[in-house]
Amino acid sequence: MIKTTATMLSAALVLGVATLPAAATNLDGPPPAYEGRATIWQGLYLGLSLGYGWGSSEHFYDRNNNHGTAQQSLTGGLGSVTMGYNYLISPSLLVGIEGDLGIMDLRADDKVIFDGHVWKSQFGALWGTVRGRAGFLWNQRTLLYATAGLAFMQLDEVGYGDAAGQTAWNTDFRTGWVVGAGVEYALSSTMTAKLEYLHMDFGSYSGLSENREPYSFDNSVDLIRAGLSFKF
Repeated sequence: MIKTTATMLSAALVLGVATLPAAATNLDGPPPAYEGRATIWQGLYLGLSLGYGWGSSEHFYDRNNNHGTAQQSLTGGLGSVTMGYNYLISPSLLVGIEGDLGIMDLRADDKVIFDGHVWKSQFGALWGTVRGRAGFLWNQRTLLYATAGLAFMQLDEVGYGDAAGQTAWNTDFRTGWVVGAGVEYALSSTMTAKLEYLHMDFGSYSGLSENREPYSFDNSVDLIRAGLSFKF
């Protein structure tokens, strides 16, 4: 009985020693699920996107204590090139950084706001963002994510009065903040497609017209876009 038991224990010990290299290999490497997701998602990528934007421009003008306030809604198309990097911190969690540089053409009809004062607005042509991303992998191919960061936009706004010296300009690059969310799907190990919403807010800009009358502009843009990204 003792001899039989000793033989069984020896066999178990030999079997355990034989399986140690395989176990060590599994411990040294990532789990298969993590390895597959890293192949698809982790790394540097470039992308292209096209979409539609709608913006808001609020204008306030104070002419000899005669206040004028109005709002314009601008709409139009936009596109951008994108560059980013993703890193998997677990099989289901991803973080990254992404930047855009693009063109947009958001316009509105001229608007008479008060006392013959005509207001013209255009957002574009250049715009861009620098954002962080954090996402959850619903499965190996589907990423749900949120994003936030900094934004910039070129714009051209002008209010024309009906007398000399009553013109006010806001023609500049404006900076602000951006937040958004999206869903991205891996079409292959090197290509993904995404649908994304972003809200950009550029705050308020104040100044004086040619004859020193105060004015301010307040601008924001919302957009939805579809894009393709190609991983290196």
